[in-house]
Amino acid sequence: MRNFLCKVIVLVSYNVYASEFQSDQHAGELDATQHLKNPKYPLVCIDDGCLRGKNMDGFQAGPFDAFIGIPFAKPPVGKLRFANPVRNDPWEKGTIYNATEEKSMCLQKNDLIPNALVAGSEDCLYLNVYRPKDRNTTKAFPVMVYIHGGGFFAGSASPSVVGPEYIMDAKRTILVTLQYRLGVFGFFSTGDGMAPGNFGLKDQVMALQWVKKNIAEFGGNPELVTIFGQSAGGASVHMHMMSPMSEGLFSRVIMMSGNAIAPWNIPTKDPFGLAVRQTEAVDVPCAKNLSSEQIVNVLRNVDATVLSKSIDKLKFWSIDPLTLYRPVIESSNWSDQAFLVEDPRVSWQKGNYQQLPWMTSFVPNDGAVRAIAITSNEKLLKELNANISYILPKLLEKEQSNELLRLLKNRYFNDSSDEEWINQKNAYRLTDLYTEGSFLYPIQSAVKQYVTVADTKKAPVSIYKFNFKGRYSYSFYYTFTHQDYGVVHCDDLIYIFRSPALFQDFPRKSKEALMSHNLVQFFIDFAINGVATPLKPYRSCDNENEIYQSMDCDVLEFTNSDELEKPFEVRIFNGRNEDLFTFWNKFY
Repeated sequence: MRNFLCKVIVLVSYNVYASEFQSDQHAGELDATQHLKNPKYPLVCIDDGCLRGKNMDGFQAGPFDAFIGIPFAKPPVGKLRFANPVRNDPWEKGTIYNATEEKSMCLQKNDLIPNALVAGSEDCLYLNVYRPKDRNTTKAFPVMVYIHGGGFFAGSASPSVVGPEYIMDAKRTILVTLQYRLGVFGFFSTGDGMAPGNFGLKDQVMALQWVKKNIAEFGGNPELVTIFGQSAGGASVHMHMMSPMSEGLFSRVIMMSGNAIAPWNIPTKDPFGLAVRQTEAVDVPCAKNLSSEQIVNVLRNVDATVLSKSIDKLKFWSIDPLTLYRPVIESSNWSDQAFLVEDPRVSWQKGNYQQLPWMTSFVPNDGAVRAIAITSNEKLLKELNANISYILPKLLEKEQSNELLRLLKNRYFNDSSDEEWINQKNAYRLTDLYTEGSFLYPIQSAVKQYVTVADTKKAPVSIYKFNFKGRYSYSFYYTFTHQDYGVVHCDDLIYIFRSPALFQDFPRKSKEALMSHNLVQFFIDFAINGVATPLKPYRSCDNENEIYQSMDCDVLEFTNSDELEKPFEVRIFNGRNEDLFTFWNKFY
C-alpha cells in the first residue's frame, strides 16, 4: 500500500515539476541573400550547411576570423536530459548559420564564487572556432582545442573569459573552445543504463568528432590536433587519453593543474545512492522507493534552476565537496557508448591509454583554489578547527583515521595546538596541504607511471611550473580581497586567454604582455612539434634509467626575473621530490 501511495505522489510530482523547455536550435539562421549583401564576413561551408562568422581584433596583431556559437549537438533538454549527446540536425537549405553571436554557458552554480547564483542554460552545446586571416591554401594549420576547467560544475567557452586574442596574435594555429554539460546535468548517473553518466565528457567527445570531421574546411589539419585543458579540463584531457570513445581524435595533450588520478576526480562510488539523495533534495517524496527509471523520469521534469540550486542540500560542510558530481565507471553492458570502463587510476597504471606527446604543469599554490576561501573566512576557519578530525579527511576524499590525522598534523601543523591546528600565522600551510595532495602528488604519480609504460622517445612527457606573478590574480575571485596569495590556481590562464570580463587588459609593452606572448608561443611550438622547446637546454622525462624515481627529470619554470631589465625568466630545476611522493603515496 505504501509503495502504491508513493507511486501516486511521484506521478503528481512529475506533473507539478514539469517545465518542458523548448529550444529553437537554429534561431540564428540567416537567409543566404543576407550574406551576399555583406561579403566581407568570413564564410565556411560544412556538411551541416554554411556558417557566417565575424571579424575580431587581436590584442597586439591584426584581426582574425571568429565563428562563435556553432552547434555540435542537439540541446540536451526534455528526454535528452541525462542522455548521451545526439548530433544536431543540418540547418535548412538556402540558409546560412549566423555564427557571430555568443551562446549561453551551460547551467551552473559556481561555488568557487562566494554567494553564487544559478546561471546559464541547458541549451549550451556549442563551440567556437577562431582562425588567422592570413592562410596558406596549401598548408593546413595545426589545431588547438581547449577544454575549460571548473571542477565539472562551472566554466564556459565565452570569449569574454576564454578570449582567443593572445593565441590568434601568433597567427600559427586554429583555436577551438567548447562547452559541455556541468554538475548534475553533465555527471548525474543511476549506475545503470537508464542514466549511465559521463554526459559532459561525452559532449566533449562529440565536439572533438566535430573538429575531426569539419576543421579542414576552416583551414585546419585534422591530423594535428592538440587538446589542452586546465584543472577539471586537464582531468578531462587525461581521461580522453584513456577512453575508447576518444581514440584517434587528437595527437598531442596538455594538462594544466589537473589530471584524472587526482583525488577530486575519483569516480563516484555509489551513483544510485547519489541519485536517490538528489531526488530527495528536490523534495520528491518516497525517493528511496523509486527505480532508476522513475528517478530519471521525475528529474527530467524538475525545473532546471531548481535542480541546479539543490546541490546546496548535498554538501557535507560549507560548499564541500566542491566536485560532488564527477565521472563514473560505466559497464559496456549498458551501452556501446561507454566513456570510462574502469577507474582512471587503474587504466593509467596498466597502460590502457593512447601514448602521445604530453605536457603537464602546475602552479606553486594550486591548492589556494579552496584553501584561501576557508582561511580568509573567520567563521569557516573556526568550524574547521572545531571539527578537524571529521572535516579534513573528507576534504581529502579519505575516511576518518587517527593515523592520517597524526601524519597530517606532523607534516603541516606540527607547531600548533591540538585545539587549533590552523591560525592566521600558518594558514598558508592549508594551501600547501591542498597543493601537494590534490595537484603535485597526482602529477608526480602520473609521470612516474607513464615513463615505466610508454615509449617516451615517440611520446615524450614534459613538465613546466608557472610561477610568474603579475598584476592580476584569481585569488581575488576566491576571497574578494586583494591580499597577496602568490601564484594561485588559474593564474596561468591569465596569460593564455584574454579575459575582459574578469581582468583589464595588460599594457601592450608590459612584462605581463611579454610573458603572455612567450607562453603562447611555447604552447603552439608543442602543438606543432610535440616537444617542449624552452629557451635553454632541457631534459624531458624519459624511461632510459632502469630505476625511475618520481619526476627525475627537468622542470621548466616560468618565473619573475631577479634582474630589473628582464621581464621574466625561464629556469630549469629537477622536479624530484621523494619526500612528498612517499608521504602522499601512503594515502592514494
